[in-house]
Amino acid sequence: MSTTMRARAERVVNTAVYGVATGAAGALVGAFTGGLGWALLIGGAAGVAGGKVGSGRPDSATRANARLTRLTSRELAPLTREGWYLLHGRAIGQDEDRVYHLCVPPTAHLVVVVMNWAWPQGATVFLDGAGELHAGGADASVAVDWVLHAADTVDNALKDRRKELGSTGIAQVLPVHDATVDNDGHVQFHQDHNDEDREINIVQGEALLDKMRTVTKNHNESRRTRRAAHNIFVFLDNAFPLAS
Repeated sequence: MSTTMRARAERVVNTAVYGVATGAAGALVGAFTGGLGWALLIGGAAGVAGGKVGSGRPDSATRANARLTRLTSRELAPLTREGWYLLHGRAIGQDEDRVYHLCVPPTAHLVVVVMNWAWPQGATVFLDGAGELHAGGADASVAVDWVLHAADTVDNALKDRRKELGSTGIAQVLPVHDATVDNDGHVQFHQDHNDEDREINIVQGEALLDKMRTVTKNHNESRRTRRAAHNIFVFLDNAFPLAS
C-alpha cells in the first residue's frame, strides 16, 4: 500500500473513531439531562464535530515527518549566521509526505538537497565490505532513490536557468536522527544513477552541522558569490513551495 493510501485509510479510521467516541459521550450527556430526544440531538451533533476533528488530525506519517523536519531544521539553523540560505519543508513533486531541505552555501557552487527519512529506531546504518548500505531491517535504498530523484529535479530546474544563475552543482544528504551511523557518524554511499556515480552522504543528526560546513572548504566566498547564492535561494524559494 502506498504512503498516500495509508494516510487516507488512517484519516477514515480517525474520522470514525473520533465521531463514535464523541457521539457516544454526547448521547450520554443528553440522556442524563433531557432523555432520549436530547441524547439523539446532542449525540448526533457531537458525533459530527468529532468526525471533523478526526478527519483533520494529521496521519502518523505526517506527524513523524514533521518531527524529523524540525530536528533537521534545528541542526542546520546555525548555518544562516554563516551566510547560508536554508529552505525547509519543501515539496519536490513526489510523494506528498516527502519534504526536503534545500541549502545554499555563500560560495554558491552547489545546492545541498537534504531529505528526512524514518530510519528504524535503534538500528545501525553502515556499509558492508562490498559497499552495500544497511539500516537494520529497512531497505535503505528507498531513501537513496528518493533523494537522488529529488536532487535531479532541483538540478534540472537550475540548469534551465543557468544563464542567470550560473553553473551550480548538487549534493545529496540523508540525516539520521533515530538510528546510529557507523564510521563516526558519517558514511558515504555511492550509487549508479542515470549513468553517473552519485555520492550520498548519510550523516548522524548531531554531526550534520560540522559535515555541512565542509561543503565550503577550498571554495572562496566573495561579494559576487554571496549575491549569486541569494539569487539561487530566491529562485528555489519560488520553484519549490512549502509542502502542504
